[in-house]
Amino acid sequence: MDATTVGFVALAAVILLVIARGVYQLILGVSMTEALIHHDNKAAAIALAGFLLGVIQVIIPVFGGPSHSFWNDLANVATYGFIGIIVLTVSGLIFTGYCKATGTDLKSQIAQGNVAAGITAAGAYLAVSGLTSGIFTGDGGALLPTVVFWLAGLVALIVLTHLFRLLTAYDDAALISQGNVAAALGFAGLLVAIGMMVGYSVAGTFTGYKEGFISFGLFLVLTLLFYPVRQILVQMIMLGGGFSLYNGRLDHEIAEDQNVGAGVLEAVGYIATALILTRI
Repeated sequence: MDATTVGFVALAAVILLVIARGVYQLILGVSMTEALIHHDNKAAAIALAGFLLGVIQVIIPVFGGPSHSFWNDLANVATYGFIGIIVLTVSGLIFTGYCKATGTDLKSQIAQGNVAAGITAAGAYLAVSGLTSGIFTGDGGALLPTVVFWLAGLVALIVLTHLFRLLTAYDDAALISQGNVAAALGFAGLLVAIGMMVGYSVAGTFTGYKEGFISFGLFLVLTLLFYPVRQILVQMIMLGGGFSLYNGRLDHEIAEDQNVGAGVLEAVGYIATALILTRI
């Protein structure tokens, strides 16, 4: 891209972020200015930041693609941006609906200023943005495969998240609703990592449903590595808490001591593993 094109494309991206802010305001149901300035709602700020970063993640592939012409580049950013905001919003609403059904009403908790809920929502939006970015690069432009693998990816994201929640000795939803930031950090890190894995599994050139779903399923199996990462890398090596398959030191640090450092390390462990797996 030449300098003029880059400038206008950057301006288009800024406009998309303004639109995204308005969309998230509709989702939250309160004025963002009121929440962020008058009420100093940190939870709303964190959740909005996750949503905006998600939008950027969706349009990044456009910047990495070949440049054709000024109007073509501008149209690509605008098109991917608008469609990305819509898909990200729908995916986010479905996933937060799952969270509400399992005990965490993120919308009301964020409105009340629960920082733990804001962190969880930010993680959820980054997770579904990973999926959204993946489907935009995995279909060659065909609508039906895009929809099929979006639905498959969203189901996989929810199912894998639910399975991993069953492996903790504490109730993630209850702790997040109570404002436990350590639990929220670990959970958000898990969401982002699973979103990265799911997004990567649906990306690539579409060669057929059979081949696509075989590759999709095999890659998702690798998410099972997240549990030994949690119990061995984070709990044993990073925290020095000894080995246990269940209800170990890490669970106690997060649930009882609300150790934010432990939550950060758990999140980093998941995300680092996803980064490695999606690069090799």
